[in-house]
Amino acid sequence: MCKVIACVNEKGGVAKTTTIKNLSVGLALKGKKVLVIDLDASANLTDALGVTLSDDDKTICDIFAHVIEGRDKDIDSLPEGFAVKHIDEGIDVIPSEEFMHAAESMIERASFKETLLKDYIDTIRNSYDYIFLDCPAGLGVTVINALYTSDAIIIPTQAHYLSIEALQNVFSKLSMIWRHAGSETPYILGILFTWFRGYTTNDTQILEKMHEQFSNVPFFMTKIPQFTVIPESDVAKQSIFSYKPNHPAAAVYSDLVDEFLDKVDQLEKKGQR
Repeated sequence: MCKVIACVNEKGGVAKTTTIKNLSVGLALKGKKVLVIDLDASANLTDALGVTLSDDDKTICDIFAHVIEGRDKDIDSLPEGFAVKHIDEGIDVIPSEEFMHAAESMIERASFKETLLKDYIDTIRNSYDYIFLDCPAGLGVTVINALYTSDAIIIPTQAHYLSIEALQNVFSKLSMIWRHAGSETPYILGILFTWFRGYTTNDTQILEKMHEQFSNVPFFMTKIPQFTVIPESDVAKQSIFSYKPNHPAAAVYSDLVDEFLDKVDQLEKKGQR
């Protein structure tokens, strides 16, 4: 059964895009069929995966427009593969573009604006094992759509004191959605530490503080170290598995893929989503 996973944090610069890029390609290397959807107007995921757009190409903006215009019609009228790009690393991508800023205003004015993305994803779920949603920073209407759509969420964070307040805001928003949506709520797979410097007192102390403050929230045991090859792979528009397959960074992300699969398996055994 397909699982929809959102990568969310109110704070920017915490490696949401890099997490989705490497996790999705790592899953594809294990034979999983994966779609990633770029929901950010900066289109960083689109760029980091090497997707280039022509004037005729469709994006997530076109999908939102179609859903809004077709709410009283048949959403299945979208052609198969609409806006989907398949890339050499084995995953499908629905790209974003700068126009997403304007699309957010369109979404805000729509009826039942929180579930527009869900309306679309429900029509393609059977085509994939995993669908990943790369969310912009903040907790705006696009992120709310992602949360209403998702079966589970991953929360990347860095070991900064400012990150603690951002996490509190994410959990407050999730609590609001849980109250509003009842059982149809995303499950937290875990908080994932990125750019982690385990050799520093600062990072280890903040790690301990977060575990203490969010003791009821699961954490990923895998932590992504501060390897310079990781941002280099973004510039090269490749996953870490293609850019430096023998580097320790690739091994760490491979560990993350395995831990992710274990967590999803536990989720299914619990019968949650």
